[in-house]
Amino acid sequence: MTRSLLLLAAICLGLALQVRAETLADPEPGLRQELARHPDKLEARFQLARFLSWQKRFPEAAAEYSHLLRVQPENVDYLLGMAQVQLWRGAPEQSVPLLKKARQLAPKYELIWHTEIQARLASGDPTQLPRARRVRDKARVRFPQGDWRYSQLDPAPEGVVAVAPAIAPTPVRLAASPSAVPLAELSAASLSLPQSKTAWEAGFSSESLTRGQPSWRSRYVLGEWSTAERRSLSFGLRQTERYALSDREMNLGGMLPLRADMQLHMEAGLSDTHRVLPARYGQVDWLYQPAQGWALDTGFRRSLYDLGLTRVAHLTLDRYLGMERFGYTLYEGGPDGSGSSPSHRWQWAHYYGESDWLGLTLSRGRESENTGSTGFLSSEVRGVMLSGRHSFAAQWSLSWDAGRQKQGDYYSRSGVRLGLRHTY
Repeated sequence: MTRSLLLLAAICLGLALQVRAETLADPEPGLRQELARHPDKLEARFQLARFLSWQKRFPEAAAEYSHLLRVQPENVDYLLGMAQVQLWRGAPEQSVPLLKKARQLAPKYELIWHTEIQARLASGDPTQLPRARRVRDKARVRFPQGDWRYSQLDPAPEGVVAVAPAIAPTPVRLAASPSAVPLAELSAASLSLPQSKTAWEAGFSSESLTRGQPSWRSRYVLGEWSTAERRSLSFGLRQTERYALSDREMNLGGMLPLRADMQLHMEAGLSDTHRVLPARYGQVDWLYQPAQGWALDTGFRRSLYDLGLTRVAHLTLDRYLGMERFGYTLYEGGPDGSGSSPSHRWQWAHYYGESDWLGLTLSRGRESENTGSTGFLSSEVRGVMLSGRHSFAAQWSLSWDAGRQKQGDYYSRSGVRLGLRHTY
């Protein structure tokens, strides 16, 4: 077991170093090849536009953003990107209308407010000064945790000479020119496709069971690392208590882009105790975006328990409409040697911020679970769950689930999960 853990840790480190090296490479050739094959791939064109703007190739970047805005004139990322190009090329007056529109469409995106204030102050028009102050005052109310100090709006008191301290706090803002900020910092400030992002989450769950069954509890730690090229690496540890039995588990996963509209996800895990959890499992998912606003996910999971093998295949169809997501998943699986049982899941989620959402999940069908010494339990299940993630401070958010599931005539299970997440 120790050797397996060391091997997984070594693989995790190696993949992280490889992904980091790929992040620093020039993405332009690959993006242009992708657009030559698929000129309608908006994500690839968006990444190219951002890269060109970071390289100060403003006319080329503006041309790409113009193409994107013709297709989606109310896309907030595209509006912000074009506004940044205009600001950096020395035409802040052209960026103000774009930013005003973006702010009206997405009032919870703090970066848009900062950029609009900077654009108004950089215009040189004295009438923009009070307008910038009004925007700043509204931003202070909406984002009380942010730093909204600007020297042009907060001059030093009369007779006092402002002297910068030796170590001054530097709020995360976009500079008037991309040359003043390293590429990594500019990409980290992006709204939807950061160059690299690391997230850690720690949490626990507690569920009570009817019919005198002991409660279920778990504690977990998750780590995720992702890049603008949609490559990602994840690592997790979990301690679980079920049916008065305790297990621990380790898992490792990764996401690999196959094309601009296609990704491959792989995950593997193992448990050295495997009283209730599988001793080993592996999962492969293929994700495909056939059209704008549509996503298809199909995959297969194989698990080895002390009492035998199980298999589960799934097919998920997602539809995105504005800030809403609607999804349906069909599961087919069961223990080896038995027939497959179908199970269904319906999901709805509302996204109201950069990483904030609230969702509802309904499930129904027939499922099998390992009860430890008594073997696999197959029964009709019905469940309902509320979930969400909510930011409450810079780089911090709270994730949670609360729900109830009826496991045939054996028991009903209800409880909550809470997780604290830090992203940087």
